[in-house]
Amino acid sequence: MRTDHHWSSLGAFYAAEEFSATARVPFVPLDDYERHSKDGYVGTLYGYSNNIILKENPEEFFWFVPKANYTTTYYNRSFGSPYEGSLFMDIENTAPVSWYMTYMSGDDHIVKVDTEMPNGRRLCIIKDSYGNALIPFLTSSFETIYVVDMRYFNLNAISFMREQGITDVLFAMNSFSANGPNTDAMETIRVQ
Repeated sequence: MRTDHHWSSLGAFYAAEEFSATARVPFVPLDDYERHSKDGYVGTLYGYSNNIILKENPEEFFWFVPKANYTTTYYNRSFGSPYEGSLFMDIENTAPVSWYMTYMSGDDHIVKVDTEMPNGRRLCIIKDSYGNALIPFLTSSFETIYVVDMRYFNLNAISFMREQGITDVLFAMNSFSANGPNTDAMETIRVQ
């Protein structure tokens, strides 16, 4: 995006499309999603810099909601206290700099998405905030999707994936994150 360091929903769609092709799972076209948008977005690049040029040149924030049926369950960092919720946070009364949080309301929880795709494929996405925008586009590709943020995951990742019967793993983060401030979190997940 122009005012945010995250990729746009359309960029996430193309990444999900490539991943689905590599994983050899079904993938539905963009027409199978409802497009939502809000004008006036100034994202994290403005939040980090307070650059007046960014603030005075907001962009459209848009996201795509799957038409397919699915349920979303949220858990705490230790995979406890489950509750059902929406995959998308209502951002109507949220400051524009936080609109990217529409995806799963942020990062500090484990998310499970159960879909109607009866293919037995169970995906675990290990991600930072970049991975959030991918999740909606994989709801027609995998039967179950688990989403864990490497920065807030308190469990042994290998044991967790075995217990959940994971068949596929996707690391979805920006290269700056994996090679920078989150290197230790990534290494913990890698060597457990």
